Amino acid sequence: MKRKALGKGLQSLIPADVGDKDKGDKVVEIDISFISPSKYQPRRKFDKEKLEELAQSIKNSGLIQPIVVAEEGKNKYSIIAGERRWRAAQLAGFKKIPAIVKKMDEVKKAEFAIIENIQRENLNPVEEAFAYKTLLENFKITQEELAKRLGKKRATIANTIRILNLPQQVLDLIEDGLLSLGHAKVLLGLKDEDKILKLSKEVVDKGLSVRSLEKKIASLHDEKKKEKQEDVFLKDASEKLTKSLGTKVSINGTQQKGSIVIKYHSKEQLEALFDFLKRGRK
Repeated sequence: MKRKALGKGLQSLIPADVGDKDKGDKVVEIDISFISPSKYQPRRKFDKEKLEELAQSIKNSGLIQPIVVAEEGKNKYSIIAGERRWRAAQLAGFKKIPAIVKKMDEVKKAEFAIIENIQRENLNPVEEAFAYKTLLENFKITQEELAKRLGKKRATIANTIRILNLPQQVLDLIEDGLLSLGHAKVLLGLKDEDKILKLSKEVVDKGLSVRSLEKKIASLHDEKKKEKQEDVFLKDASEKLTKSLGTKVSINGTQQKGSIVIKYHSKEQLEALFDFLKRGRK
C-alpha cells in the first residue's frame, strides 16, 4: 500500500524518513524492558485479537520494521513510533527489539505520536480529540497553529475537540465504534444530557443513521418551539384575566388542558370575584 503523503508543512516538522532504515538510520537491538510507551500516545485502546495476530506474525517472520524510540536516560527509552509492534513483540516472547534511536524535543514527540496514528488511521474520534486537546494545552499553541502543523483545517480540529463535551457514556460508545463522529456532531446540537443519552442509546439499539438522528432532533426542536408558542398565548391570557379581575391570575398547563388559579386576599374580594364570575355565566 502506498504511503500517505504528510500534511502540509510536516516534512519540515518531522523528516519523512523517520524510522526508515534504508535511509541510513542505525538499527540497534534494545532490551524490551528498557522501553516504555510514549506519554503522548493518543491511542487508548489496543485490539487484543489484532495484537495477538501481529505477535504470531512476528514469531513467524520476525520484526521487519524497527520501532523508533527516544533516549530518556541510561537504559531508558520512550517510544516515538511502533507501540503496537513493541506490545506484540512482548506477546511473542521477544527479549530484545530492533529500534532506531532519535533525538526529538517534547513538542515533536507529541506531534509525531499523533501524526503516526492519524496517518495510519488508527485513532478513533475520541482519541484524536484528546490528542489535539493535549497538544493545545501542554504546548500552548493555537488551533490555527496546530492545524498548520498537522496539515488539517482549523474547523476540523475545533469540531473534533468539541465532541469531548458529550457525556462520558456517549464517548465510550464512540470509542467502541457504536457511534460515529457524524452522530457525535449531531448530538452536540442538544443541551439536555438526558436527551443526549436517550438518543445515543436509540441510535445503538435501532442502528439509526446520522440522517435519521438529525430528523429526530429536528422533530424535538419543532415540539419545543410549539410549546414555547403555546406558553406565549397562555401568558397573554393570564395577563388579560389579571387586568380584568384586578388580582393575580395564573394559568397552568397547555391550550388543551390545565387549570386557572385566581388569588384573593380577603373575604370581600372573594365575594366580588364570585359575583363577577356568576354574572359572566348569565
